[in-house]
Amino acid sequence: MLTTDFCPWANRFVYWLKEPIGWFVLATAISVIVGLYLSPIGWVLAASLSAIMVVGMAWPLVAVSVTRCELRPETNCVHEGDACRMLVSVRNRLPIPVWGLSVEGYLDCEGDEAVPTVGLACVPPMCVSDFGITVNPTLRGHYPIQSPSVACSFPFGIWTARRKLSTTKSLTVWPKVYPVQGVCPIIGLTSTDHGDGNRGGRSGDFVGVRDYRRGDSAKHINWVASARVDTLVVTERGGPQSVELDVFVDTAISRSASTTLSEEEQSESVGRERLANRIRMAASVLINLHQTGVPMRVTIGPQSLSLPHGAKGRQQILNALTEIPADGIVAPIQRKRISKHARIEFATDPPGCEVVQVIDPRGGRRAGGRSVTKQIVSSGALAQQIGDFWTEVRDADVAA
Repeated sequence: MLTTDFCPWANRFVYWLKEPIGWFVLATAISVIVGLYLSPIGWVLAASLSAIMVVGMAWPLVAVSVTRCELRPETNCVHEGDACRMLVSVRNRLPIPVWGLSVEGYLDCEGDEAVPTVGLACVPPMCVSDFGITVNPTLRGHYPIQSPSVACSFPFGIWTARRKLSTTKSLTVWPKVYPVQGVCPIIGLTSTDHGDGNRGGRSGDFVGVRDYRRGDSAKHINWVASARVDTLVVTERGGPQSVELDVFVDTAISRSASTTLSEEEQSESVGRERLANRIRMAASVLINLHQTGVPMRVTIGPQSLSLPHGAKGRQQILNALTEIPADGIVAPIQRKRISKHARIEFATDPPGCEVVQVIDPRGGRRAGGRSVTKQIVSSGALAQQIGDFWTEVRDADVAA
């Protein structure tokens, strides 16, 4: 009953009453009427209310006009949940201190009605003062989303004067990255200088010997072993293998059918949390693969990435995942699949559950390929699920 707007058409006529100054204006007008027609005491009340309104409006307007505020983070990039300090620099051009200033919207979240506000106790005269704000962003993105403002309602709080900050530097919040135990167990198809396992070839470490086959080079013939068995024997060598891997990350939010407005809002909240967990798992697995030197083609929604080596590649992965809005991107994934390439897909299955599918065409006992699907349980410990990611895949390979 108290949260229902029965007369939305009348809001434009009574909106000014939402501010305390509106009630003071109304009380002043009533006092004037009382002084004109009933009693002279009304003039005293009108004069007192007018004085309070002048002081209550003049000081906030002067305070925000004579100060110059800047907002910047101490660190340009942080991960979700990590503490970070925001610095507010205020320059006071008055010869007297300024009280009652506050900064609104310094770390606002998209879709949230509550605007974070921090108060500044006192700004000394004729100087520049720095104030530190410790924040813990919980969702990826670039903050603040909207332009923050400096506000003042001192001394009576009947009217608030606001002005946009003169300079604002953005804070980039990367997805949370959890450690992943083990290494990628997917089998490679080509030789490389670094990697896991051994692939037969003409270079690398000694693996064994085998019978001569047509096409083998004469320089690879092991003449000592051939003389012993009276037939041609070739030395077999092998080197590290390179995995050809395609990674797809679905950026669409999963929504469930809802009948009422409250159910729809709850569905959007659950969908945002599921998408956030999907992106955190994708970030953790991608960083793990990139650190181990696994070459891969990454597709995040409609965007395809070409990852360089080192810190630049890691930063490119995190920046691409950070650009995904809280409500996701409704766009088809550009899947350019190659049958011989292994792939990992982070997506949503038809029932609406977050899943990770690992497809290895060269895996399994008989090299017939295998597919392992892992479900991301939002209510469970996400760090534990990510930490055991490769371990569970290996167990599935052994059981195959």
